[in-house]
Amino acid sequence: MYKVDKKVLVTGCSGFIGFHLSNSLMEEGNQVIGIDSLNSAYDVKLKQKRLEKLNNNNNFTFFNNNLSREDSLNEIRNYDISTIYHMAARAGVRQSFLDPQSYIKDNTYATATISNFCKEMDIPEIILASTSSIYGDSGEKLMIEDKDEKLKPPSVYASTKLSGESLSKIILEDTNIKLIIARFFTVYGPYGRPDMSILRFIHWIVNEEKVKVFGNGEQQRSFTYIQDVVDALRSMSGLEKSFTFNVGSDITVSLNEVIKLIENFSGKNANIENLERAYKDPDVVRPNLGNIKKTIGWEPTTKIQDGIEKTVAWYKENESFLKELVYVNE
Repeated sequence: MYKVDKKVLVTGCSGFIGFHLSNSLMEEGNQVIGIDSLNSAYDVKLKQKRLEKLNNNNNFTFFNNNLSREDSLNEIRNYDISTIYHMAARAGVRQSFLDPQSYIKDNTYATATISNFCKEMDIPEIILASTSSIYGDSGEKLMIEDKDEKLKPPSVYASTKLSGESLSKIILEDTNIKLIIARFFTVYGPYGRPDMSILRFIHWIVNEEKVKVFGNGEQQRSFTYIQDVVDALRSMSGLEKSFTFNVGSDITVSLNEVIKLIENFSGKNANIENLERAYKDPDVVRPNLGNIKKTIGWEPTTKIQDGIEKTVAWYKENESFLKELVYVNE
């Protein structure tokens, strides 16, 4: 049984993870205060579709605010908030090299803003979304949380997320506020981002377009189904002290294996176009889950086959809308 809160603040509520998290919180009677800037990091039509669904729930209140503005949280100060889930971010490794200023504003500055707000309002806990990208390429080694001093983020995106983590720790250091950092690995599922590999692959295969793969497709990734991620986030609330957790699957799968599964569940064959390998693209991304298993008893339960099947089925059910989205190479 999850903790039921009076009011929960979810930033990035119309993002992929924020949307599913908000739905889960409201299903159990929580009131969700949602903040999102609806930025154009990827096709905003999908964000608007998620928001439309959230707005159908009477337990949802929405504010269209950008956390990089100092006054962005003024309207929230009158709410008695018990937990902050800071899911807002600008994601995308390749795009971050093209527009570093936006990533610094949306990932680093915004995280400082919400952390300061948490401190000023004396909110008991903040659960902060981070990323496995901060680890870079660990080779065959498992990625472990307690080696921060050895981290060398390989991209602007990863650097801004790690900087956000560091700022939150410093801002909240001398308080009793619990800071829980969730380092997500590759999250997928219904309502996923159109700039991420699995939804792009499904779209291209179902519509018989070229499937663009960077490198030979043998890169191993920790694909983690969205419901498992939401379960992890819900289980992090109410801990007695601060933690940093990896949130992912310790069973890795190659991009080529994912494509084969999509072919199987869609009944279509992939027309693969192999492109030049992306800059600093790691061969293997696999988390050590010892900390999260020991502390909150979480591990993913959705097998990649089942998650892909559900995501393909969702795409087919919503194909007329999803075909109109812009699918970019991230």
